[in-house]
Amino acid sequence: MTARFITLEGGEGTGKSTQAQLLSAALRSRGIGNIVTREPGGSDGAETIRKLLVEGEPARWDPLVETLLIFAARADHVARTIRP
Repeated sequence: MTARFITLEGGEGTGKSTQAQLLSAALRSRGIGNIVTREPGGSDGAETIRKLLVEGEPARWDPLVETLLIFAARADHVARTIRP
Protein backbone atom coordinates (compact mmCIF):
# COMPACT_ATOMS: atom_id res chain seq x y z
CA MET A 1 0.00 0.00 0.00
CA THR A 2 1.23 3.49 -0.81
CA ALA A 3 1.70 5.70 2.24
CA ARG A 4 -0.73 8.54 2.81
CA PHE A 5 -0.18 11.80 4.69
CA ILE A 6 -3.30 13.10 6.42
CA THR A 7 -3.46 16.46 8.16
CA LEU A 8 -6.12 17.88 10.44
CA GLU A 9 -6.23 21.65 10.70
CA GLY A 10 -8.08 24.04 12.96
CA GLY A 11 -7.69 26.56 15.74
CA GLU A 12 -6.74 25.81 19.32
CA GLY A 13 -9.29 23.77 21.24
CA THR A 14 -11.28 22.65 18.20
CA GLY A 15 -10.75 18.92 18.73
CA LYS A 16 -7.93 18.15 16.29
CA SER A 17 -6.07 15.91 18.73
CA THR A 18 -9.26 14.06 19.66
CA GLN A 19 -10.14 13.49 16.01
CA ALA A 20 -6.58 12.41 15.21
CA GLN A 21 -6.71 9.76 17.95
CA LEU A 22 -10.12 8.54 16.78
CA LEU A 23 -8.94 8.33 13.17
CA SER A 24 -5.77 6.52 14.23
CA ALA A 25 -7.79 3.95 16.20
CA ALA A 26 -10.20 3.43 13.28
CA LEU A 27 -7.31 2.87 10.87
CA ARG A 28 -5.57 0.45 13.24
CA SER A 29 -8.81 -1.51 13.71
CA ARG A 30 -8.69 -2.08 9.95
CA GLY A 31 -5.07 -3.20 10.05
CA ILE A 32 -3.68 0.07 8.72
CA GLY A 33 -0.57 1.18 10.58
CA ASN A 34 -0.16 4.89 11.26
CA ILE A 35 1.52 7.45 13.45
CA VAL A 36 -0.03 10.51 15.08
CA THR A 37 2.21 13.53 15.37
CA ARG A 38 1.93 17.32 15.68
CA GLU A 39 3.48 20.54 14.49
CA PRO A 40 5.38 22.28 15.71
CA GLY A 41 6.80 19.20 17.36
CA GLY A 42 6.79 15.54 16.47
CA SER A 43 10.53 14.90 16.91
CA ASP A 44 12.95 15.60 19.74
CA GLY A 45 14.42 18.68 18.05
CA ALA A 46 11.04 20.00 16.96
CA GLU A 47 9.61 19.52 20.46
CA THR A 48 12.48 21.60 21.85
CA ILE A 49 11.67 24.36 19.35
CA ARG A 50 7.95 24.05 20.20
CA LYS A 51 8.80 24.68 23.85
CA LEU A 52 10.66 27.85 22.87
CA LEU A 53 7.66 29.02 20.85
CA VAL A 54 4.88 28.35 23.36
CA GLU A 55 6.55 29.32 26.64
CA GLY A 56 7.14 32.90 27.74
CA GLU A 57 5.78 36.17 26.43
CA PRO A 58 3.53 35.68 23.38
CA ALA A 59 5.13 38.57 21.46
CA ARG A 60 8.74 37.93 22.46
CA TRP A 61 9.74 36.76 18.97
CA ASP A 62 10.02 38.96 15.92
CA PRO A 63 7.60 37.52 13.31
CA LEU A 64 10.49 36.54 11.01
CA VAL A 65 12.30 34.76 13.85
CA GLU A 66 9.11 32.91 14.82
CA THR A 67 8.57 31.84 11.21
CA LEU A 68 12.15 30.58 10.92
CA LEU A 69 11.78 28.60 14.16
CA ILE A 70 8.59 27.00 12.84
CA PHE A 71 10.35 26.11 9.56
CA ALA A 72 13.29 24.64 11.51
CA ALA A 73 10.90 22.55 13.61
CA ARG A 74 9.15 21.29 10.46
CA ALA A 75 12.45 20.39 8.78
CA ASP A 76 13.51 18.32 11.81
CA HIS A 77 10.06 16.72 12.10
CA VAL A 78 10.03 15.69 8.44
CA ALA A 79 13.62 14.41 8.50
CA ARG A 80 13.27 12.41 11.72
CA THR A 81 9.61 11.36 11.90
CA ILE A 82 7.77 11.66 8.60
CA ARG A 83 10.28 10.37 6.02
CA PRO A 84 11.65 7.39 7.93
